Parts: sequence; structure tokens; C-alpha cells
Amino acid sequence: MGEKIMDGFPSREEALADFFAAWEPPMRTEHVTLDDAVGRVLACDVVSANTLPVVRASSFDGIAVKSAAFASGPPDTSAWRLGVDYVRADTGDDFPDEFDAVVMIEKAAIQPDGSVVLDDDVRVEAGSGVRAAGSTLRAGEPLLSAGSIVRPTDLAALAMGGVAMVPVRRKPRVAFIPTGSELVPAGIKPRRGQNVDTNSLMCKHLLIEYGAEPLVFPIVHDDPAELERAFEAALSTADVVVVNGGSAVGEEDFNVRLIERRGTVVHHYIAAVPGRPLMMAVVDGKPVIDLPGPTMAAYFGSEWCLQAITARFLGIPLHRRPTVTARAEAAKSSIPKMANIGRVHLTRDDEGYTARFLNFKAGELAACMTSNAQRVSPLGEAGWEKGDLLEVELLRGEEFIGE
Repeated sequence: MGEKIMDGFPSREEALADFFAAWEPPMRTEHVTLDDAVGRVLACDVVSANTLPVVRASSFDGIAVKSAAFASGPPDTSAWRLGVDYVRADTGDDFPDEFDAVVMIEKAAIQPDGSVVLDDDVRVEAGSGVRAAGSTLRAGEPLLSAGSIVRPTDLAALAMGGVAMVPVRRKPRVAFIPTGSELVPAGIKPRRGQNVDTNSLMCKHLLIEYGAEPLVFPIVHDDPAELERAFEAALSTADVVVVNGGSAVGEEDFNVRLIERRGTVVHHYIAAVPGRPLMMAVVDGKPVIDLPGPTMAAYFGSEWCLQAITARFLGIPLHRRPTVTARAEAAKSSIPKMANIGRVHLTRDDEGYTARFLNFKAGELAACMTSNAQRVSPLGEAGWEKGDLLEVELLRGEEFIGE
């Protein structure tokens, strides 16, 4: 009696499949400057408008010469004059059309009087030392394909191709409404009966990391009228609405009743802990998520649900973190009918990695949120023994994992 119900809930994958069947995101495109394109998702294939080099160009630093002068062997260069018998042509340089080959500068010593001394092994033919027009890039050549996330190195290719404005998928605007009369903003010392709003900052930056544009509302008290005003404002300005808190069936869980009244609930309660009471609904054609309030629950729901919604808007796969295999420091039980997220303190020694699982319910919440690894147990897993090998996701680079 009094135990939480753990049966009959859909898995995260099943819940998302049902949710995506009930809602189709609009694909919107906007154009941004090259300088603002890093991290954005390309909306369509992009091809080069430029041909580079525009005409033939020097392959290296040197002097451009006339190959005809070398037709019968090395010429006498003691009377050569700059601008008549040769011109300077550095890497990538164009040069006058009467010159059709380039000798690298290391093999051509220019004398004070302008004459040249060539190394004995210099051999020149028409086109030697010359890059043909279009040898770097041709107009119409593909640069990047739709769905690519633009990187700094991609900017160089786009710039070469003459792209000035980049077509990208518009970021979904996600409204985040923190609720709870007990909440105070970060930086305010809580008094008795109060708690710090940790989720607004965390979820805002998780959403940015996922590729969304967050719109964080001020804290809303547990008042139905105040909540409804915030909800309607969010619905009118955002593509996705996230209500944080009040997702269970408590006395002041007004959020659930509001969402049930205003839209169509696809699922309420998912086989994932912490955060089992997460609600997924569609209101006025827009996704609405009631994200559980506890910090770890809000994090887990953001990871599997909000990230998936953002990725669907952008048409990209979910991000995969690097993983390592680690020895469990101690035995631990798990709830086999739920996917369980565990935050991990990972250490390394000569024998490999060791994973110490943290307990957010036992005074380790801050340590959980700053940990360097995590693991989500698969459905059906009842736990593990000390020394078992487990695959864990890295939350910081391997180079930061210490002893």
C-alpha cells in the first residue's frame, strides 16, 4: 500500500513515436550571414557560385616564365629583366597571359640587377607550376548538403563558393514556464518553505545546446488564473510550450488540469525515472510538455523529450555522447520496468575506468549535476553487481577524467 505504480506506462521510444504521430512540425527556413551560421542546420543543399582560381594561378611562390624560352634547354638568364622575361608569381597569384609556367623561388635566385640564376635541375614545360582555372573549386560543385550542422571549417568552403547568406532551418522557439509558489530566482537566499528555481537556467541552456531558442518566463505561482495567463502568452509566441512543475496529481498540480482542458493529451506518465509523471500533449497544433519539477527529473525529461522535439523541428538526429566501459564500484538495484538515469563520478587508473553512481536522494544532488558521466539503464534491468562492466556516457571529455 502506498507504493508508486510502475506498470503499464509507455517507454520513452513508444511515447515519442505516439507523440510524433499526433504532431508534425513545420519546417521553416531563414537566411543568416556566414558569421552567424556556425551551429545552425543547413536547410537545403548548397553549391558553389564561384570557380577558383578564376583563371590559372601559381602553384607556389616563384617566378612566372615563358616555356618557349626553355624549348632547347636551359636559357641564358644573365640578362633577364623583370617584367620582360619573367614576373613574380606567389602562391595563388594570377600573372600576365604571356607567361605560361612557374619556377619555384627556391630554384630561382633573383640578382640585384634583376637577372636570374636558375638551379641546374630546373625543367620547364608549358603549364608546369601552374594551377588550372577551377582546380580548387568549380561553379555548381556541391559544398554542403541539407541537414548538415555548420562548423567553422565549413565557413571557409562556403566563403570560397561565394555564399554570403546561408539558408538554415529556423530554430524552434521554446517557451519555458517555471511554476511553484515556493520558488525564488537564483541568487536569492531562500527562506523557510522556499526553494531555488534551478531549472530555468539549466533548461534554458540545455535547449540552446539542443538547437532551440528558449524563451524563459518569470516564475508563476500556484494560481490557476496566473498560470492560464502565462500559458496563453507562451502559446501565442512560441512553437513549443514547456510547463515546469505540477505534472503529477497533487493538490496544487493545476498544470495538468489546464493542459487537459486546453488540448489533447497523448501520454501522461512515462516509463522513465526520475520524472515518471511527464505529460505530452498537443494544444492548438503545438507541442506542450509538462516537465516534472525536481531537478534530476527536469534534466532527464529534457534529455529524452525536449531534445527529441527540437531535433524533429530541425530535421537532425539526436546527439550521441561518447561512451566508455567502466567497472561498477558497488552493487546497485534498478527498477526493471523503468528506464533509470544515473549520474556517475568516473575515475581512471591503470586498469581502466571506475564508475561510482551518485544518489540525488541522499544528499548528492549537487554532485549529480556536476558529475562527469551518466548512464540510462535499459528496460528490464534489475541492477548490477560490484565489478560489473557498464557502458557510461561521458559528460566531460576523457582528458578531464582524473584518478
